Amino acid sequence: MGRSRKFFEFAEDLLLPIVLGLVIGLAVFLLDNVYRAVNCASLLLVGWNPLLLLASTFIALLGGYLIVRLLAENKKCGCGAELVIESYHSRGGFLGLRDTMSKTFASAVTIGFGGSAGLKGPSLLLGGGISSFITRKLGLSRKDVKKLFLCGAAAGFSAIFRAPLTGILLALEIPYKRDVETEVFVPASIASVTAYLVSAMTFGMETIFPSPTSPTPILSIHASILAHAVALGVLAALVALTFVKALEWVNAIVGRLARSLPMPCIAILGGLLLGVIGLLYPKTLGLGYDTIREMTTTRLGETSLMMLIALLVFKIIATSVTLNFGGGAAASSSPRYTSAGP
Repeated sequence: MGRSRKFFEFAEDLLLPIVLGLVIGLAVFLLDNVYRAVNCASLLLVGWNPLLLLASTFIALLGGYLIVRLLAENKKCGCGAELVIESYHSRGGFLGLRDTMSKTFASAVTIGFGGSAGLKGPSLLLGGGISSFITRKLGLSRKDVKKLFLCGAAAGFSAIFRAPLTGILLALEIPYKRDVETEVFVPASIASVTAYLVSAMTFGMETIFPSPTSPTPILSIHASILAHAVALGVLAALVALTFVKALEWVNAIVGRLARSLPMPCIAILGGLLLGVIGLLYPKTLGLGYDTIREMTTTRLGETSLMMLIALLVFKIIATSVTLNFGGGAAASSSPRYTSAGP
């Protein structure tokens, strides 16, 4: 009896996280390919006539909304970190497979056709949802389902960004209220590293953003560099707070519009607004990874300060519109999370 119990604990804490990492790593690879296929369709559309960008962003928000409404069991638009946190705290790690797949696909459509958002949320949702489905099918206890739900979310993040350490820390942070969830550290580490290895074998070893080939030794970092780092951290925090306020402001506007307009009309309105922003500043749409790479590796990094500020402002507006006007990556209620930090 004791041996079987030990083997069960071994399988749950070591073998099952490996299985989750493998499955979720492959699922994230599929998500990335779906996004790329949709994005190629959008680029072909815009390449034929630049004004068709309005049609692309129209499809992004209305298409994402309709996918959720027609395919998901939970009809509220909501995908990503907020939904993962809600599922962990309010549903015991329960996340239906139908909602997981339909809302992940809706996010891929929204972002692929020009919605201003990232793949972090869909990857967290996909990882957590797959883990929830597998662990419930195995008949695990509610406590174990919740624990491995975090492992799945961490694995999804690690696979999409190829950053296993960040995925592990994310798993510890998601349940944070008064303290981190230390019990999940070992299984989350195993799931994250496994998903990372699968990602490296499928995507390749290249990182999303380029890094210096010869990093500066820590001992040779000058005080001026540290001072710039501190100033940059303060500035980034202020921008983040501004972004949250913008999300709340746009969310309130959508709430008022919803009193007199049906949600499909609001999604169409948001898509057209997003298209106008894209015509003025095309680099505000989509993931934004290519723009960051260009800024760090080409002469685009020499862009004037006013242009960079304009790009930042319109990126915040475009993302706020995407996350509130009905896209598949839309916020379900308020952009603030109810149980944990963003």
